[in-house]
Amino acid sequence: MCAFRSLFCTSRALVGVAWLAAAAAGEVRQWELGGSGRSWKDDELNSTAISFDAAGAIQLVGFNPSDNIVRQLRWTEGFPLDFISEVAEARVWDNVPFKQTNAPLVDGDGQTSSENRFKEFGVLQAGRTFFFDLSTRFPVNRISFFPRLEGADSRGRPFADDFIRGYKIQVSDGVSFTPENLPVYNLLTQVDFTTESVAQIPFPLQFVRYIQLNVTSTNPFEIAEFEVYGAGFPPGGRYRSKIIDLGEVANFSRLLWTTETLRQQEGRIDVEPMADADISIRMRTGRDDTPQVFYEIVNVFTGDVQEVSESDYGRLGLNVRGPVEDDQVNWSEWSPPFAESGQRIELPSPRRFFQLEIALTSHSILDGIRVNSLVVEHSIPPLAQQLIGEISALETPRPLGNKPRVPAGELSTFAYDIRADISETDVGFDALEILTPARPQFKEMFTGDPPVATVPDSVVEGERSLKLFFPSQRLTHQSPSALRVVFDAEVFVQSTFFRARVFDTQSDEAPQQVLPGDANPTVLTNDLRVLTTAASARNLLPFFAVQPAVVTPNGDGINERVRISGTLVQLQQPVQLTVRIFSLGGQRVRTLFAGARGSGSFVWEWDGRDDSGNPVPVGIYLAEVTADAERERFTRLGAVGVAY
Repeated sequence: MCAFRSLFCTSRALVGVAWLAAAAAGEVRQWELGGSGRSWKDDELNSTAISFDAAGAIQLVGFNPSDNIVRQLRWTEGFPLDFISEVAEARVWDNVPFKQTNAPLVDGDGQTSSENRFKEFGVLQAGRTFFFDLSTRFPVNRISFFPRLEGADSRGRPFADDFIRGYKIQVSDGVSFTPENLPVYNLLTQVDFTTESVAQIPFPLQFVRYIQLNVTSTNPFEIAEFEVYGAGFPPGGRYRSKIIDLGEVANFSRLLWTTETLRQQEGRIDVEPMADADISIRMRTGRDDTPQVFYEIVNVFTGDVQEVSESDYGRLGLNVRGPVEDDQVNWSEWSPPFAESGQRIELPSPRRFFQLEIALTSHSILDGIRVNSLVVEHSIPPLAQQLIGEISALETPRPLGNKPRVPAGELSTFAYDIRADISETDVGFDALEILTPARPQFKEMFTGDPPVATVPDSVVEGERSLKLFFPSQRLTHQSPSALRVVFDAEVFVQSTFFRARVFDTQSDEAPQQVLPGDANPTVLTNDLRVLTTAASARNLLPFFAVQPAVVTPNGDGINERVRISGTLVQLQQPVQLTVRIFSLGGQRVRTLFAGARGSGSFVWEWDGRDDSGNPVPVGIYLAEVTADAERERFTRLGAVGVAY
């Protein structure tokens, strides 16, 4: 655990004192799904193209040539309301006006069938159409359907004689849709007449989601089974967990998982490290057991609604059921995808509830992936019940529009206010890290309300962070709840978020994030986001300097190199940047840099030599920096003299 906290484990050496202040011991715990932990199936809310067959694991559902894909799916009946969205259940329906069940067609039982539905005397059966939605795209290379192959009706006629004698099969890949969002079908095969009871339609392996069976013959028929075969894996699958209740509030730390990639080959599915498949995971955290808000219509004429519980909503009549909305107060939004095991959980915390969604993706039709286990690392009790913070420009705590604005690329002074709600059972904390766009400069720290100047035990100014350690003045339920840090930093892009987290260096408790809110009544920003001034948006290269004006690269150690420095701002993505030296005649002497750079400060040095490594003649040279943006080129020039 100390490796994860290496930034702060070193603080003990910096402080140099064995602090003995009493602290509650936070217990680091692991909630595990799969492996030796909880059951994937028991905690499943819904899933698409996911198999639970491997013990203690889930995987992208895979097929060998002899596997009937239909039997791997959960089926329901009826016309779908949405054709585009991938769903948890497969669906079957037909175009018959009088609705009867189509379940026997996909139940895997060759002794059940559509029976007498399509055997009415004197009724021509041409035009009957059956639709199958496999719920997502699957690798398919064979379709088969047939009547009951054993037994006979009351007249002694074998069921096997009641097969479809003419038909068309059309398929859709689940990607192409009409302007009305209906699947675009392609004709796979058309059979005008057959004497075979069992229809077998082989074709090249391809992804299929929708299948349409059109009956073109007039004879009576029945269908006992409709089967779909293939080999390999679908392009993707999804597993969503139920709402998980940890029993008490926890401070979330890291998300870890183990996987192995798979390949279908030679009629079986094996582990294959070189298989091209991957995983991404999303997570959200909440204060209660539902991420939705349910409303009852209390006045049908005005549309007035009131919030009700989920259980009460289920008991309401359809005419008074109001909208169901996402709970944006008690639940976070879904996180950006976790792409690597061990990533920190940057979600509101501490919280008692959470939910997971796992996406498994195959980049080759024969390749898949398995998830053996997933661990949510968390700590109970947390460092604090709540940590609220807001940032402001020090001189303008009440800015226009309540949004702090500073010039891009200039050193500005900020005040970072934090208010901690620490209960008696919480651990408390003695270290703070504020993430910054560039190297910050610490100025002051205050605690309490009213604020009292406090000297931290140590300060570390990193390239992109400010770390403060104060174990001699740790914050607990008995100490002041307010903390203010004043520091200088540069902002390079519009809407820069200053994240922060607190630590306890005396335990292995996980770090805890600071969330935006009203941390200081005298400050009106209530946010951790800083904007840039309008003038800052007009120039990508606002700052440029060439120092010293004259260099003497003669080996005496004085003015041996010239420093070419500048700042790029307002870049949402990197631009092509070149730094070159020219003679006064316009000849290129040296290219110091040519490549992509994003927002931030840069420094390059020139030692008075050309691209071949030879000293340049005495004279005046031009240092040029060029940034090629999408619509405009920004260029800065500075002169430097070379003397020996």
